[in-house]
Amino acid sequence: MPSAIIVGSGPNGLAAALTLAAGGVDVTVLEASDSIGGGTRSGESTLPGLLHDQCSGFHPLAVDTGFSRQFDLESHGVRWALPEVQYSHPLDGGRGAAVWRSVDRTATHLGTDGDSYRRMFGPLTERFP
Repeated sequence: MPSAIIVGSGPNGLAAALTLAAGGVDVTVLEASDSIGGGTRSGESTLPGLLHDQCSGFHPLAVDTGFSRQFDLESHGVRWALPEVQYSHPLDGGRGAAVWRSVDRTATHLGTDGDSYRRMFGPLTERFP
């Protein structure tokens, strides 16, 4: 049986390991951190008990992909939590921006940039459930 070593247990490493294992390859995953997950990890970054996603650009894109459908992740215990605010980003001067699940709600909070945001992301939402 062929074998492979995957270095890193982030979303890409775990996806590679799962794909190889499904193809009959004996897989070993190595991770230098104390916990698995790479950019999919959550942790108490600010306050005790308040969990923050760390580098979670992967999460919104993973909900409905060919990969997630192929391996039926939900039947293996993956449960997607879809918060009202998808992500936020601090800006200079103590300000910040947030992206809600609604294009219109997000655009409303972007001031003069709202119409541009609507034109860019509105048509994309028509392609996704």
